Amino acid sequence: MKWLKVSLMIQIILAVYFQAILWFPLGSWNDQPGKRLITLFSEGQALAVLGFALAMLLPVLLFALAFWKRWVWLMWVGLLGYGVWAVLQIQSWWIPWIFGADQLALNNQKFLQRTYKIFPSSIGHPSPDAMHFVLDLLIFLAVATIALGLLEYRRGAVIEGKP
Repeated sequence: MKWLKVSLMIQIILAVYFQAILWFPLGSWNDQPGKRLITLFSEGQALAVLGFALAMLLPVLLFALAFWKRWVWLMWVGLLGYGVWAVLQIQSWWIPWIFGADQLALNNQKFLQRTYKIFPSSIGHPSPDAMHFVLDLLIFLAVATIALGLLEYRRGAVIEGKP
């Protein structure tokens, strides 16, 4: 259960980080098109904003419930969900940076010119911004630790003679 506990902590950090970048304008850290949730909330869209924010918290809340109740099947669902999110991030950020981007991806990068970058960009190879790098790192850590935790849990169940 050690890795599942670590995973839960990483998922909590991920959820807090994700909420922060959704809610608050953080200058060049998340300078992207669109309004932050705090602005939409102050404009009177409270119900929609709170519903969206809660939906973005659902993965960690469900994983916490699964961890507490020892519902391994729900942890597998969590692994699948975070895995899909990781694949989408790889497809959106890392493949275009490493192998080159199509015109649509290059056009989308124009909106992120004022964000912090960790890696260098080159012509046709836009780099992920720092905000997404941290987000992706946390997602990848969540996937890895859930997988390790489920393997650890399975190994313990086999040793104890449980199916």
